[in-house]
Amino acid sequence: MIKKYIALLIIPHLITACATEQKYTYKLNQEIGKTYSELISDYGNPSIVKRKQNGDMIVSYVSVNTEVLPDPNFYFDNNFITEDEEFYDFTYGGNEIPVGNFMGETITNYCDTKFYLKNNIVTSWTFKGNSCVAI
Repeated sequence: MIKKYIALLIIPHLITACATEQKYTYKLNQEIGKTYSELISDYGNPSIVKRKQNGDMIVSYVSVNTEVLPDPNFYFDNNFITEDEEFYDFTYGGNEIPVGNFMGETITNYCDTKFYLKNNIVTSWTFKGNSCVAI
């Protein structure tokens, strides 16, 4: 059970370890010259569209993901339990009581990508955030 739990926590991080901001920049550069319709085809409906008086558009895509990491010091105390029993998820038995704060740390990952379109064509882009990466 513990091995499955650890694998579920580690595998997503291994996959995203290959994702980089440089690859995201490369991906965004491929969007230059595409139309608004092609942009929607690639990214879906935008989060925000701002139309300027001259007809140009700023198309924004915002993604936010909140992740809760358990406190590494969280454990059950019943005077003596095996290592496997120590990490059983939310199982209370006998005299076991939780010790520590299970909700260790909350991390918010976000990426705000903006495309500038002139005459319905992507001419530039910008992004900010801590999770603007591509594989």
